[in-house]
Amino acid sequence: MSMVSKFTVRKAEISVAIILALCSAALMMKSAENRITWSAEENMGAGFLPFYLSLGMLICCVLTIIEFFIKRSPQSQDNSPFIDPEAFKFVSVTLISLIVLVFSIGYLGIYLSLIFFLAFYLRYFSEKSVFVYNYFFTTSAYPYFFIF
Repeated sequence: MSMVSKFTVRKAEISVAIILALCSAALMMKSAENRITWSAEENMGAGFLPFYLSLGMLICCVLTIIEFFIKRSPQSQDNSPFIDPEAFKFVSVTLISLIVLVFSIGYLGIYLSLIFFLAFYLRYFSEKSVFVYNYFFTTSAYPYFFIF
């Protein structure tokens, strides 16, 4: 049994609820360093909106966690895999290629990095022929390289 199939919908629901609850609590503490009141004379403080939006998110997360433990939601009873292995392959390749894109922008610039990213993405995910891939790469990469 692979790691992808062990991560069920049930585990995904509680994991996301706990992570979001922790993030909203941290944001509430950070925004409470600023003024979170609203008065007619001074208007709202800098921490007002972040604090109360985080409070709303924390309340929703706590409700999700409670529903998880009393098994009221359909997701809390679902033990099917959260993502199938074929889709996980595409998601992981996309995530890794986006990380490489972000780091290559600092070295190659945004134009060349995007061209290489699109060329890789088209080559990996497209069902077109190699001719279409080569045509895209030669017509887009070289002019930008000489212009910029």
